[in-house]
Order: sequence, then structure tokens, then C-alpha cells
Amino acid sequence: MSYLAIRRVAKVVAEFRNTAEPRGAAVTLEPAMGPLPIRADAASLSTALWNLLDNAMKYSPDHPEIRVRATRQASGVEIAVEDRGIGIPAGEQRTIFDRFVRGRQALVQGIKGTGLGLAMASHIVRAHGGRIAVESSEGSGSTFTIVLPA
Repeated sequence: MSYLAIRRVAKVVAEFRNTAEPRGAAVTLEPAMGPLPIRADAASLSTALWNLLDNAMKYSPDHPEIRVRATRQASGVEIAVEDRGIGIPAGEQRTIFDRFVRGRQALVQGIKGTGLGLAMASHIVRAHGGRIAVESSEGSGSTFTIVLPA
């Protein structure tokens, strides 16, 4: 276990940007104020963040715009990944963190995946005592938020 630092979040975003930008994506990281004071398995949380970034890319047709925010909250740290992709219908949102669940649009549009990425991210976040949530509306994109206790 080590302390998660904004440097680690920035490193994951930079590595992802290197693979996403050649495919036409814009990936931005809004700077955090001060350190992110949580004790965590940085490698596991990096995997969870990568999964959210990868989904944002896959579910954003044409020229994806992905924004990452890492902020300090009174109760811990919040990391949000926002896209302007196809969005998730309200009726599907409650099951997307279950294993092997893929949305209807993923199947219709032929978006590749196994339905394990969000389940894995959720498991990692919960193992750290945190929670993961989604805000989305069909056709307007999604914001996935990880909240980790201090």
C-alpha cells in the first residue's frame, strides 16, 4: 500500500493519452489542488482508472473528448472520468457494474468488450472502502466517479 498521488493519476492519464490521441481522442486532466491523501494499492487503482478511460474511448464515437478530474473532498478523494459518448439508458445503469453485463447499444453498435471492465473497477474501488457511481443519459455521455475514503 502506498499513498495515491496526483502524479499517479496524471501518469495513467498520460499513458492513456499516448494510445488515445493517435486515434483522434482528446484526453484532459484538470489539475488537482494539493496531494490526494489516501492509502491505496496504486497499481490496482490505476487499473480501475484505465478501465474507465478505455470505456470512455470505446463508447464515444467519432472524436472522443474525455475529461478527468481528481479532487480532494472532506471525506477523501474523488476521481471522475467524463465523456460525451453514447450514454447509458437509465434502465441499464443499475446493472452495468455486474460481471458480463454489456449495454444494448454496445451490442447494436458492435463495440468490443467482455463486460468485465466496470465489474473489475467496482471490485477494486470497493476493496479500498470506496464507491463508484455513474451519471449518464442516453446520447449525452457519461461521468463515472470513484470516491475513496481518506
